[in-house]
Amino acid sequence: MSSKLPLPSPLHPMRIVVQRTGLTPDLLRAWEKRYGVVTPTRSAGGQRLYSDREVEHLALLTRAVQGGRNISQVAGLTVAELKAVVLTDAEALQVTPAHAVAVPAESAESAASAASAASVLAAALRAVEGFDAAELESTLRAAVLRLGVDRLVDEVVGPLLFTIGSRWRGGLLRPGYEHLASAVIRRTLSWLIECAKSSDAAPTVVVTTLAGQTHEFGALLAAATAASHGWRVVYLGTSLPAVEIAEAALRTRATAVALSLVYPADDPGIAKELRELRAALPPGTAILAGGAATADYAAALEAIGACRFATTGEFRLWLRNAFSTG
Repeated sequence: MSSKLPLPSPLHPMRIVVQRTGLTPDLLRAWEKRYGVVTPTRSAGGQRLYSDREVEHLALLTRAVQGGRNISQVAGLTVAELKAVVLTDAEALQVTPAHAVAVPAESAESAASAASAASVLAAALRAVEGFDAAELESTLRAAVLRLGVDRLVDEVVGPLLFTIGSRWRGGLLRPGYEHLASAVIRRTLSWLIECAKSSDAAPTVVVTTLAGQTHEFGALLAAATAASHGWRVVYLGTSLPAVEIAEAALRTRATAVALSLVYPADDPGIAKELRELRAALPPGTAILAGGAATADYAAALEAIGACRFATTGEFRLWLRNAFSTG
């Protein structure tokens, strides 16, 4: 009598995992890199593939985080231990255990997106108005789990900076409040950069601003975006001469140099700095530029063959394409 061999466990692409767990792709990658919560296999083409057990593990981690647990506290738990945590949290919230553990994929996705970017932005503004740095930082960090880095950058941090700046310039927000908010946002973006993990094969991007360009947030947003997409980021802060930027790029063998151009928009020295930067870099090192003043320096950027980005989405697309072909 012949015995049947057990069928191999099916493997699922990231798209299915996202649908079944409610995680965003960015957050899933972040959990893998920082906490090693799962170790997906790779297809011949390099696509991540997840087993049923790994999908269950990720779904339980998501429930635990939604129940108020910090991912660092539960990342190392087994599936059995996570089920116990979720059951305990469900009982504390007076939720039936069966519902807590076996949430349909559609419900999980809805729960993950329930805290919309608009509500996070409103909560962040309330924290600023209340002069509550701890609440603002907590709100922004928690939003990473709900929204992912891309949506946090596009739909929360960007609009938050714009609103704070507008209110400050209009005399509706005192300078101390603006400084408090800026310090918290700067810490949060730096935290995102530090938390991101890159592989040994990841390309490097140097992120900074040219001499005289002292507005930092555009560069920080670009650095956080690149880090969340797997790039190794060398962040240099603001207002550096071209020769120093080029030295950093050469020492780190950078694939690209990303520049933020915000203010002033009429500095006659920028064109010279851009020419010097291009001349000092290897021909294959890309120069990327974004920010409110990029259009004002369009001619100088075009003259050195720099890539200009009007939106963060365009910048992300370039990063993905360069990573996949690098």
